[in-house]
Amino acid sequence: MSTRSTSEGSSGRQFVLAPNIAPDWGQTMRIFAGLSAVCLGIALVCTWMGFWPVLPFAGLELTALGIALYTSARRSLDREIIHVDGNAVRVEKGRGRVEQAWDLNRAWTEVVLRRLPRRWGETQLLLRSRGQELIIGDFLEAEERRSLARELGRCIGPMARCGDDGIVSATAADEAQAAPSVGPSHSLGDRTG
Repeated sequence: MSTRSTSEGSSGRQFVLAPNIAPDWGQTMRIFAGLSAVCLGIALVCTWMGFWPVLPFAGLELTALGIALYTSARRSLDREIIHVDGNAVRVEKGRGRVEQAWDLNRAWTEVVLRRLPRRWGETQLLLRSRGQELIIGDFLEAEERRSLARELGRCIGPMARCGDDGIVSATAADEAQAAPSVGPSHSLGDRTG
């Protein structure tokens, strides 16, 4: 998983959440082509030797593998972007583009890390504002979710301070990847995976 936080202007922050599921599309296609060449080569040799039933099974295996790689590559495009600026919190979710967006009041929004019943150690991170609950970072690991909750807690809420300490990475692993400054974006196509 990948979380990244950057400063946005003088008082704003932006958090970009992305799953780290698969390599990019080019790598996925090269892996699929390599596996297909090996599998079809073996199947064709077996067919030439008279074991023709191997060929349809090889085709089925490659079809299933192609579907799995395609699904994984598409999920790697999922993004959640949280903009905290002034008295507004804007959350955008989508795959390659903004598909859903929510606007919340920063002072009346609370960051909640809720422990899920019947799931040992599992938590759920959400923003709660005026009776509305918005789940964020559902694909993050538990430690990443806790770290993001701490960072958001410093920015969101009536007593929060935000934007005056520069760039802060939501996870220690992403400190080296944090960009110096990113302007507001309406495209979720940025690949951080």
